[in-house]
Amino acid sequence: MSTQTTRRTFLSYTALGALAVVTGGSLAGCGSQTALKASSVSTSVLPSYTPVKGLTADLAATAEGVPAAFFNYPKNPFRSVASPFMKGKTVTGITNIFGPPPTDRSSNPAWQAIEKRLGGTVDITSVSSSDYDTKLNTVIAGGNLPDLILNDATAIPNIIGFLESSCQDLTPFLAGDKVKAYPNLANIPQAFWEPTVQNGKLYGVPIPRSMTGGSGFINQTYFTKAGVSDTSKIASADDYLTLAKQLTGANQWAFGSTNFGLVPFMHIFHVPFNWTEKNGKLVKNYETAEWIEAISYVQKLYAAGVIAPGSEGWTKSQMSNAFISGKVAQIYDGLPAYGKPGGYQQTLPAANPDNQAAPFIPFSANGGKAMTWLDNIDFAWTMVKKGSSDHIKLVLQVANFLAAPFGSEEYLLMNYGVEGADYKLDSAGNPIATDQAALDTAVPWKYLAAGPNALYSPQFPDAIKTLHSAYSKLIPIGVADPTANLFSPTNAQKGLTLSQAMTDATNNYIAGRSSLAQLKSAVSDWKSGGGDQIRSEYQKAMKGSKSGSTATPSS
Repeated sequence: MSTQTTRRTFLSYTALGALAVVTGGSLAGCGSQTALKASSVSTSVLPSYTPVKGLTADLAATAEGVPAAFFNYPKNPFRSVASPFMKGKTVTGITNIFGPPPTDRSSNPAWQAIEKRLGGTVDITSVSSSDYDTKLNTVIAGGNLPDLILNDATAIPNIIGFLESSCQDLTPFLAGDKVKAYPNLANIPQAFWEPTVQNGKLYGVPIPRSMTGGSGFINQTYFTKAGVSDTSKIASADDYLTLAKQLTGANQWAFGSTNFGLVPFMHIFHVPFNWTEKNGKLVKNYETAEWIEAISYVQKLYAAGVIAPGSEGWTKSQMSNAFISGKVAQIYDGLPAYGKPGGYQQTLPAANPDNQAAPFIPFSANGGKAMTWLDNIDFAWTMVKKGSSDHIKLVLQVANFLAAPFGSEEYLLMNYGVEGADYKLDSAGNPIATDQAALDTAVPWKYLAAGPNALYSPQFPDAIKTLHSAYSKLIPIGVADPTANLFSPTNAQKGLTLSQAMTDATNNYIAGRSSLAQLKSAVSDWKSGGGDQIRSEYQKAMKGSKSGSTATPSS
């Protein structure tokens, strides 16, 4: 039921020159500079937000997290870190890697150039995604921690205890205006820092993503023919059902997605993202009237025959193929699937030139303001091993370099390599990759620290405009999960099993295999089977987070 993006759900896409959401965006030229605030995070520990100067985006970013957009790479990249600073020292790190290992440092011109700019060495232990949890726990057990440690939200059972015992409280180094000593880190809006606050202290450097995974996609051509050019203007759930019936017929259905693609319907009916706080008590989304209303509505759509039969069992590729071929008019998939190489903005018109994909912008089922979820805030965040004040400052300087924004010399070097060996510039100044670029630039710098995302595409400016417009509409209406920054031992042990039982019960009800009473009984089973204990642990952790207490949940 959750689409919170972590290391495990992140889709890596690196094709140079193609439309992409890239890390490290500059926020120069942005509008409002009031960052989002999470209810459980004290603003006093968050770094102040100061956009980097030196670059103007084609479409401006906002402090709320809407990414800046660029139609071409800036012709005159600016230098965000003035000179080498490491003085021959070494900083170590551990993180994951999603593809083949990079070219070795000894024959990698990009790696060599980066360390020359740093003035020292960064030794990274790169671990495949599937092995990261095991490797990290082995390193922790061995007691020889590296300076920078990726926290993927799954590897460390008692994260609070580990942070308190082994990791540096960065509040004295980065809170408020202290972050201005690290301008690229100060360029990261406060919304992305919030998940790094644990027990009232700042414990990490974020790796920002795009705030929201969105509400899925529509075949805009089909919707326009049915009289709807803007889905946010749909007046009610009843009007959507009428539209869905128009979109269904002749081996074509209005909707079809794995597990019924429930997320857009959660948004339409204002269902909380995982949990909500009411009168000081946490309430799970399953326990709300809005959730029952949303699930019952999807059951109504299914009974009306507007959802593709069997689509709840589709694999991701089956769902994508059904959308690309025109079999279904709407699916749920994350927003990055629109603009990545081979994304829907390319594949729909490739299959049928008349068809165009567009992000689904939700409406409100009962009128009023629409809603979405802030379910893609950070990829992860990086912890810093305890050390002397001088060494912590050095490590943060390295993180500051790695967080260089899009449009900077450092960003170009880390993501595209060395001109000549790894890329050549086209007539507009865009880097075009050579054959060796992919492996030269595979060093996982961006999985230790990164700046805010940017949208960039020389080939597809219209797609960039579409994505920027979608983020601009979705992020301001987003709601966060109040437990996103918290840890529950029971959730770590039982959460997936409990969630799967609820998914099965939900699917059975929608497909007509069980009753509403049985669905409500499944919610009761969730509560007694561990849900109430999870709530209690989150409540305790939330109280500690608000008060700054160092108490940790019992295991």
